[in-house]
Amino acid sequence: MALRTARFLRFASEATGATNRLLLTLTSPGEAIFIKKPVDSVTVPGTEGVFTVTNNHSLIVSQLKAGVINVRDGSETKDYFISDGFLFFNQPTDASGCCTAEVAGVEIVPTSALDKDKAAQVLSELMAAPKDIKSS
Repeated sequence: MALRTARFLRFASEATGATNRLLLTLTSPGEAIFIKKPVDSVTVPGTEGVFTVTNNHSLIVSQLKAGVINVRDGSETKDYFISDGFLFFNQPTDASGCCTAEVAGVEIVPTSALDKDKAAQVLSELMAAPKDIKSS
């Protein structure tokens, strides 16, 4: 019974009504920012360089490094900082023509929530703090 329920919920969440769009899932262990949100493109910081994925991109699995993820939907763009993670891209599994891109990150934060001055202050305090060296 639990397996049937899980399958139903999985397929119910896939019924977005979108056609020929990229369905983006953006998650970290503590939060699901997007779950199969139809978007135009997502630009991610791969370990080999920054790249953009759109609907009908070739299959890809890529490790991501620290940097900015840019999500574009029409004229609207949203930026997120990712500490590191992975991107999985898959072709459509139904007749909708919607490919899926799943970004799983250790930490993903909207760039608007970051405070550069506060981060610089904390870093300088950590660097100036005495080192705790234990001798054996």
